[in-house]
Amino acid sequence: MEPVALATNLGALVTTGLGALGLVAPERAAAFTSISPIGLNGRSEIRATYGGLFAALGLWCLVTQSQTAFCTAGIAWLGAAAGRVASVVVDRNGDGRNIGGVMLEAVIGLLLVAPWWGGT
Repeated sequence: MEPVALATNLGALVTTGLGALGLVAPERAAAFTSISPIGLNGRSEIRATYGGLFAALGLWCLVTQSQTAFCTAGIAWLGAAAGRVASVVVDRNGDGRNIGGVMLEAVIGLLLVAPWWGGT
């Protein structure tokens, strides 16, 4: 497998894995993201957003091997990282978990947009 394909597929696998965590263990996903589900609807929201959405996004990339799908997922992850950076600036949230989140989301996003690093 070419290095670029390896990078994009790794990003998609991580996305799928995090989605699987949200689906099967919403309490663990909530703790990982420092949020608290309230009641059954809160747990359902974690399963839907942190579970189903991410699992489907990653799986779609893996199944189709579409550069457009990888790019879309990568831009979404980079958008999440940018949102956290905004939180660092606006909310003054320099907490280590938030900074770690910026780095994790940026790395996943960059892996997924790897085909565009070299202009290919």
